[in-house]
This record gives sequence, C-alpha cells and structure tokens, in this order.
Amino acid sequence: MRALLSILLTVAAPASAPALSIAVEWRGEDQLDDALHRSLREALAGLDGRPADAIPERAHERAGIAVAHELPVELRELRREARAHLDRADEAYRQGRFDDALAELGAALERLDAAPAIPGAAASAREAHLLAAKLAWARSDHDAADAALHSALILDPEAQLSIREAAPALVDRYHALQAQLLAGREHDWPTPTITDASALELEFDGVAGLRPLPPGRHVAVAHQAGRSPVAAWIEADGTWTPSFAAARLPEDPDRAATDICETLGLDRLVYAEHRDARVGVQVYNCQHGFGPLWTGPRERLDDGVAQALAGPFDGERLTLADPWPVLVPIDVPPPTPTPDRVPRPWYRRGWVWGTSASVAAVVVGGIVTGVVLAGRERPGPTLHVDSNQFID
Repeated sequence: MRALLSILLTVAAPASAPALSIAVEWRGEDQLDDALHRSLREALAGLDGRPADAIPERAHERAGIAVAHELPVELRELRREARAHLDRADEAYRQGRFDDALAELGAALERLDAAPAIPGAAASAREAHLLAAKLAWARSDHDAADAALHSALILDPEAQLSIREAAPALVDRYHALQAQLLAGREHDWPTPTITDASALELEFDGVAGLRPLPPGRHVAVAHQAGRSPVAAWIEADGTWTPSFAAARLPEDPDRAATDICETLGLDRLVYAEHRDARVGVQVYNCQHGFGPLWTGPRERLDDGVAQALAGPFDGERLTLADPWPVLVPIDVPPPTPTPDRVPRPWYRRGWVWGTSASVAAVVVGGIVTGVVLAGRERPGPTLHVDSNQFID
C-alpha cells in the first residue's frame, strides 16, 4: 500500500522546472578577486540549489574556444561519406572483391584530400593506405604495398600493426619500413614553417603542437579563438599561411552576447564588474534582451543577483559599461552630545562637605540659628554643642 501511495504521489507531483543554463562574464581589469567571483557564483547557484562550481566563468573565452573547434555542418556530411566509403571498401576486401574495394578507397581518399578539416582526417587516411597495402599484397604487388605502407607511416610513424590486422609477412615489412623512418628522426625530419604560429593553436596529423615531421604530406589544422578552424595538406618542409574566414564571434564581449548564448547553449548570461567598493550585475536573457542594471555593496550581492535575474529583459544594450549611478549620501543631523554628568547644585558639591571643620560649622550654625529664632518666642535652657564630639 505504501509503495502504491508513493507512486501516486510521484506521478501527481508537479514537475520541477529545468535549471537554467547560466554563465558569467566579468568586465574590467579587476579579475583577481577570487572571493568575489566565488560569491557571485554562490549567489547564482543558491537560487536553485546547484553547486557553485556548476556556474562557469569566462563565457566569452569559452565561446571563442568552442567556435575554434566547431565542426561545420558541411564537414559533418563529408565525414559520414568518407566513413561509409571506408566501411564498404573493407567489406569488399574481405569478400575478395578487390576492384570494388579499390574504387571505394579512391572515393574515401578523394573526400579526405578535399576536406582535411574533417576530424580524424589523418587517421582515416592512414586506415585507407593500410587497406590499399593489403590489397596490393594480396595481388603480390609488393612495390605498391611498400608505397602504401610508407604513406600510412608518414601520418603516424609510431603506430603499431598487429598480425590480427594483416598478413604476418606484410606486418614484418611494415615494421622494417617503420624502423628506417624512425632512424632519421633526428636528422631527416623537417619542421614546417607556419605563419603567425605563436598566435595559433596547431595540430598535425591529429596531434597538437608544432614539431618535426617525417618527409611527406601531412594534415595541418589551425585554430584561432572566435573563428572556424582551417586545415590543409602540407609538405613537412613547406610553408603554410592559414587563411581564416571572418570572425564568428566579435572580440568585444559586450557585442557578442547573442553569439555567446548560441555557442554555449545558455539561457542567461550574467555580466559583472567590480568598481571601488561596489559591484555591478546585469543579466542578458538569451531569448529577449538585457535586464536592469544593479549596483551595490558586495555584502548585498545575493539581493542584487535576485533583482537582476527578475527582469524585465527589455533592454537593447549592456549598460554595465556606462557610468554607474552616483550614490547621494542622506543628510542626517548629528546627534546632540550627552554630557558625561549633569552639573550638581553647589550644595551637593564635594568641596562643601570635604572637611570635618566645614561639616561642623554648618551643623553648628544651623543649630545656633534655630535656637536664637526659637528663643524669641519662648525661653529655654541654653544648648551647648561640643563640635569635637558631634563629628568624629
């Protein structure tokens, strides 16, 4: 019965809204306040209970890197076509249809030559050359087999070949050619010349970094933040100047809000800045526009984040970069100072009663006065006061 009730409650409970995808972009030069950055992420995460580390920063930089490694749609199609040709070539080889296999290999290599930016182009080309070597070896054309093995080794000189993949004699020939190629690494392998190499992220034959390469043709790919990658087949001793298309992501993050959202798949992009003793927060709703600017002390950041995320999101531009509202102090009259003590009447001051003689004089004077006044009405015995005994 409990199990049934639990199921019914689960079904009847309203589904919670999916968490918004949020990232942060800090503006200005003050980027070193880790505690403040953490406070902002915690304020954002606290709205729905997610971990603070789930809120990424440097949104513009992340989007630029994503664009630089993004695979265009047309390359995806070419990749599928090349993969299909390789699979059909392997199937034809296993079935003994060598001519069909060669035709499929030619179609695969044609696409790889035309689009070296295809991810894994070098690995796919190596696979095609190894299959070509198997076909040549099966036809007893050892020279053609050696040429195909050499082409495969240029693209990955340290890759191993197992007897499970090819005939033992062909594997032995592969390892012999590999030993010769690796022996010339220190002296015979040139390093390609790449224009503006220090400003680019480079990879050759699927391996990152500029380095000496075996003589022959290689797949070179260059990445630049904010732009689509470019690739080419180059000679190891050649010169290459990558030619990038127009930037896909504006360099100014303030003008790239929509592109950042689309690239990273965001729902909200939070801009923040720290000026003097205040923090500014403005939110971009990726489907609508900018929300109102909030500025205030960092101690009120939780309230500021809640206000900024509440909208409305009808702004057309980021106003966080503009001059912030000036804080006008409220004039409050200073409090009236309270004296430490209220002045005492003269008769309560200590100097009057400070000595025994003063006390005696006052007491005696009062008594004598009373006696004199009283004596005018009725006579009485004379009163004698000894001051030495009245006050010790």
